[in-house]
Amino acid sequence: MNNAERPIFERFLCDTWWYGLTQRVDDKKLEELAKLRVQQGFTTVQMVVGIPPEVGPENPSASSEVGPAWNLRGEFNQGYLQYSRDRVQHLNSLGLSTILYGAWGQQIEWLGEKRMKDWWSEIVKNFDDLDVMYCLSGESDIWIGEEKKLLPDRSTDELNAVRLMPFLHPRLVYMGKRLINMVNQSLNEGRKAERRNKWSRVLTHVSSLTDKPIFIHVLPNITSKEAVNNPKLLDAITVQTGHSDTTRRLLWELPLESVRQNPDKPFINLEPWYEGITGRFKTEDQLYAYWASMMAGAYAYCYGAHGVWNAGDGKFLAHWGKQTLGEAMKLKTPQLIGASHKLFIESGFAGYSQVEVEEKDGELVKISRSNNKGAMVTYIPDTSLVDELPEGDIFLPLRGELVKTSPRVGQVVIISH
Repeated sequence: MNNAERPIFERFLCDTWWYGLTQRVDDKKLEELAKLRVQQGFTTVQMVVGIPPEVGPENPSASSEVGPAWNLRGEFNQGYLQYSRDRVQHLNSLGLSTILYGAWGQQIEWLGEKRMKDWWSEIVKNFDDLDVMYCLSGESDIWIGEEKKLLPDRSTDELNAVRLMPFLHPRLVYMGKRLINMVNQSLNEGRKAERRNKWSRVLTHVSSLTDKPIFIHVLPNITSKEAVNNPKLLDAITVQTGHSDTTRRLLWELPLESVRQNPDKPFINLEPWYEGITGRFKTEDQLYAYWASMMAGAYAYCYGAHGVWNAGDGKFLAHWGKQTLGEAMKLKTPQLIGASHKLFIESGFAGYSQVEVEEKDGELVKISRSNNKGAMVTYIPDTSLVDELPEGDIFLPLRGELVKTSPRVGQVVIISH
C-alpha cells in the first residue's frame, strides 16, 4: 500500500527490548517491565520478532520458550509466531504499542531474499490486526562481507573475546585496518549495493501487504533514505546516532536538517545513546538527548537502557557493559524522560514551528521553538553558559517538575507565554 494512504502514527515514547520475545525475559518479568514503562509514560516498545541482533539463530539466547523463530534451513516456527503474538497482544492490553523488527541486516543473507519475504508475510499475517508498526530490518547495512561470523550459534561476546588487535601496537592496528579497508573497499561497495537492492525488494513486498507504518533501522552515518532504493515507501526518515560522545551534536543537527529537507516526513532517531552502555550516558546525557532531539524536530523518541535491550544478566553481551535487567529497571531516568515527554506533547511544543539554535564551538547553547502567537519554549543544556535566561515558567528535566527558581548550573526548559 502507498504510504500516503497510511494513517499517521502517534508521537510515541519508545523503549528498546531487542530480546523481549525470547526466553531471556520470562512472562512475569515482561509484565513487570511493561507495567513499569506504562507508569513512567512510555507508549511503545521496539522488539525483534525473529532472530535478535548479535547472535546466530542457534544461540540459546535467540530462542523463545518454544524455540527460535526459524532455522538455517529456512523453516519457520509457527509456535514461535503464536508465542510472540500472545506477548504482543498482552503488551497492547497493558497500553503499549510495538514496533516489530522482522530481522537484522545480515540475516537476509542467512535466509535468502525469497524466504525473508516469506517471513515478512508470516509476520503481517500474524500481527497486522494488533497495535503494531513494522521495522523492515535492524541495521540493514551491517556485517557487509562478514555475514557468516555469527553462524550458527555464536554471539558477539565470543567474537570480542578472540580479537587479537587490542594486543597489537596501535600503529600496527591502524596500518592493518587501513590496508584491509583499501583491499575491500571496491568489493564492499558492490556488496552494499546488493544488500540495499535486496532490502528494497523486501520493502516493496511488505508495503504491498499492510497499511501499518514501516521504518528501517540503519548503522550510524547513513539515513533511511540511503538504505533502500525506494524510501518513499517508508513512513519516516530514521537514523541511528549510536553510542559515542562524538555524536552529541548529531542529536539535534540531524532532526533539524531532516525537517528542513523533508518537512512532510517524520524524523526518528531509532537508536541514540543507550543508558549505561559501556558504563556511560547516564541520566544527564539521556535528558539532553531527549530535549535536543525533540526541540530540533524529532517526531517521536526512542530510549534504550543497557541491561534492558539485551535482557542482561551481567554476562550476556557484557562487552557492552555488565548492567543487568534488574539494575536497569531501577534507573530513575525513564520516569524523568516520561515527565519531559508528557510536558512536550501536552503543551503542544511540536506545533511551535519556528526553531532557533545557538551553538558555540559545536556545543548546543540553547534551542528554542516558538509559534506565531508569541509563545516560546527554550531548552538550555547548561544555564551557566547563558548570560541571560528568558522569562517564563521553569521546568527542570533532571527533576521532572516545574520550579520557581532556575538553577545556576545545569539543564532547564523555560516556557514563555
